[in-house]
Amino acid sequence: MPTPEKILIIEDDAHVRELLALQLEAAGFECHQAGAAQSGIDAAVKLSPDAVLMDIQLPDSSGFQVCSTLRKRSKKMVLIMMTARFLMPEEKTQGFELGADEYVTKPFDMAELTARIRQLLSRRQGT
Repeated sequence: MPTPEKILIIEDDAHVRELLALQLEAAGFECHQAGAAQSGIDAAVKLSPDAVLMDIQLPDSSGFQVCSTLRKRSKKMVLIMMTARFLMPEEKTQGFELGADEYVTKPFDMAELTARIRQLLSRRQGT
């Protein structure tokens, strides 16, 4: 049996974070969680996840900063930004320039999110 892909969820809302982890684990992923930017970066360094789902608004920093830090460490890691608000085009552009692979707006459809993660991971493995 292949090793499940590791996903790190960086989200300050514990309810959202745990719900995401439950749903993604049910879809066959191995999930890890962090509630703030710095603990998320530390976890990413320790775990080397295949993908990171990160909220843009975190209590100790921004998802943009986390994205930039993680992209400098790994070109292969899939980085997905999550937001609960409408983003201006320049904010999205900033995220992509910092290395984000995808954006999702809360609330999102779990089946769609799972499919996006699988698609991004399969592209990375093809490189």
